[in-house]
Amino acid sequence: MTSAPQKVGHEEQEFIPLEQQPPSSPSPPRASPQPAPILPVHQHSRYPPPVTASRTAHPAVYVATWIFLSSIVILFNKWVLFTAGFPIFLTTWHMLFATLATQGLARWTSLLDGRRKIKMTGAVYVRAVLPIGVTFSLSLIFNNQAYLYLSVAFIQMLKAITPVAVLLTSWALGVKKPDIGVLANVGVIVAGVALASYGELHFVLVGVGFQLAGIAAEAARLVLIEKLLAAPELRMDPLVTLYYFAPVCGVLNALAFVVFEGGRLAVQDVLNLGVGILVLNALAAFALNIALVFLIGKTSSLVLTLCGVLKDILLVAASVLIWGTEVALLQLLGYSIALGGLTYYKLGAETLQATLKHATHRTKLAWSTFTERRPVLRKAVPWTAAFLLLLFLLHTLLAPSPPSLAPPHLRPAGRTPPTPTLDTAYMPRRRLDIVVAMYRESPSTVGAQLRTLTSLPALAALNPHIIIYAKDAAQSADAIKHHTGAAAVHFLPNRGREGATYLHHINTHWNDLAAHTLFVQAELHSAAAVAARIDDYFDPARTGMLALGFAHGVCECRHCQDPWGGPDVWSRVPQIYEAVTGEKCSRPILLSYAGQFIASAARLRGTRKGVYEELGEVVESGGEHWIHGDKRDGGRFGDEVDNPYFGHSLERSWMVLLQCVDPGLAETCPRLDDRRREGEGAERCQCLDS
Repeated sequence: MTSAPQKVGHEEQEFIPLEQQPPSSPSPPRASPQPAPILPVHQHSRYPPPVTASRTAHPAVYVATWIFLSSIVILFNKWVLFTAGFPIFLTTWHMLFATLATQGLARWTSLLDGRRKIKMTGAVYVRAVLPIGVTFSLSLIFNNQAYLYLSVAFIQMLKAITPVAVLLTSWALGVKKPDIGVLANVGVIVAGVALASYGELHFVLVGVGFQLAGIAAEAARLVLIEKLLAAPELRMDPLVTLYYFAPVCGVLNALAFVVFEGGRLAVQDVLNLGVGILVLNALAAFALNIALVFLIGKTSSLVLTLCGVLKDILLVAASVLIWGTEVALLQLLGYSIALGGLTYYKLGAETLQATLKHATHRTKLAWSTFTERRPVLRKAVPWTAAFLLLLFLLHTLLAPSPPSLAPPHLRPAGRTPPTPTLDTAYMPRRRLDIVVAMYRESPSTVGAQLRTLTSLPALAALNPHIIIYAKDAAQSADAIKHHTGAAAVHFLPNRGREGATYLHHINTHWNDLAAHTLFVQAELHSAAAVAARIDDYFDPARTGMLALGFAHGVCECRHCQDPWGGPDVWSRVPQIYEAVTGEKCSRPILLSYAGQFIASAARLRGTRKGVYEELGEVVESGGEHWIHGDKRDGGRFGDEVDNPYFGHSLERSWMVLLQCVDPGLAETCPRLDDRRREGEGAERCQCLDS
């Protein structure tokens, strides 16, 4: 297999594949080509002038730096998107920050003096820089959108197909000549990724579509950057490249933001996240962009792709071993096939065989040397391993099971989701209650939020009745009433998060529930998007359960996790499903988030009151209760009486408690900012009573 010439600096050097290099050469060794200088070389020089080792770094430094920064940015972005949403806004902010940063470096440092030697005409800008900006913008937008739907581990598996996209794009753009043998080799990678996708437990078609589109845009970007850096008339260093294409990306992303997210993002959403967090996030992304263009400038797009696969393997391993993300055996098989095909594509059969033979020989030699020096340990090691395995098996088989929230006798699951039980005989006296779970929030801020909600036409017409439950005894009931207009203020012990507050209201107002109840926390998550969702979908005559959290998610009964990954396993959610439905949990469970929703009295009373009472006792229990012994596996959340781990399970269970269990909602309405389009039915984002 012959490799294309590899770019070294700004000149092409012949690259001999590893499998074609002899172990030793009788001819005098040829001096290695020196890495290119950071600033462009003179136009008349054939090769860049020699550079001492003190002025450049080993390529491994660029590789390690890029892998580290890329992983940090992925985790950081995932957290930001999990907290605030709005992926296009995030990418726009990154590019605008990069534009300002490069402009500042150009004005006050000499790092960008190389741009003065570039004859950047309008025609050159359109031909060379603009395409990179377009593909980069599309790559950022599509990839960040995918993180809203898919887990980190599954996205990294899908990214294994990136080398195939890069290869096909390089053929299409004439960078490399098509080769049928290479195409058959990369077909193995495609087959492995397809198998991994088939085994995905949380497969969301929309998310996969976004990720594949992002991979295609990324492949185009990588090949175009390689052509741009190698073009004779545009010999610019990587930082100058970022100087030119960051403004293009910023403008294009800003236009996309105005069209798709501008009407939903409120200033308060940004302030809730924190300006400092945004600045740190942009700094990390800017550092990654610098590392990226330096890496491409020193190597090639294929080397970058292979480095990306190594980084993806590390992220998948971290998700499985540390975060607890569930990965099916079929996925691991498919991903292994894809990585095997990729490794063969990189090294070739002869090199793989030689490497494996060498590794096997070294392992046997090391074990033989170890046992000769320590003959006692030769027998002790196997016996110790057997003893530890026996202890593990005994612990697994004999460890007592924690109590379950599900009833002891369950009927088998049907072929379709269970039909909800509605209390249609109940006659409410009020049309709408707004129940607010409050702690130490400012009464004036809560009042402003409530005025925004009650001014919505769909709610204002129902003469809403506001009930506030406060958990800080230092608050003044009169002050709360004055600022919020609440009809009633009740003080509760600070236990069980907002879920305990909602259960208290349901249990104490069982015979006095309004026709609909809006349950909210004192600080709304994404207030503008909540208002839009209510305007779009709330129908007093039909709405049964309308979730107002940032997303709909789905988890599996046997291993319930959030669809975007994370270390936490919500083992109590399937038990709540079984307690509500009375049937064995065997189908995907619809999850809710953020503790904000509208529910009808018919739905609330359709679930047995005993279920609410039992859950209320559990979530408000003291530290001696068995629920506080639930295994957390190093998750993100702790366990305190005022903020129990079980409270987060309860937050995810309101769809189940109100018998809105069709997992199809996660497909038709995955995000809070999904607006209702003309002609779409009201059932797209909610469960209807009629």
